[in-house]
Amino acid sequence: MDISTEIQIDRAELERRVVDYTGTAAFQEWLADAADAYRAMGLPVPSYEVLRAEETDEVRRCIENLMVCEAKGHLWTERADPENGTSTLSCRRCGAEEHLRW
Repeated sequence: MDISTEIQIDRAELERRVVDYTGTAAFQEWLADAADAYRAMGLPVPSYEVLRAEETDEVRRCIENLMVCEAKGHLWTERADPENGTSTLSCRRCGAEEHLRW
C-alpha cells in the first residue's frame, strides 16, 4: 500500500521542496551519477531533459515519503555505539537518518 494515500500531502509545499532540491549541486551530481549508470550498463544516455525529468520524479517520490514521515512520525531503528556514546537512528519508511551523541 502506498503510504502517501493515508496522509494528505501539501502539494504546493512538495513542489517547493522539489524545486529547491533540483536547484542544488547535489541534484546535479545525482544527474551525473544517473548518466554514468546508463553508460555502465551499455545503454544510451537519454537527453538531459529526459534524464532530468526521470530524476525529478524520483526526487518527488523521496520528498513525498519524507513528508509522510514528518506527518505520521518516523519508524526509527537505532544503531547504538556505546563506546563512543553515539546512536544513529534510521527511518524504516523514508530512510532519513539522525545522529545523536549522549
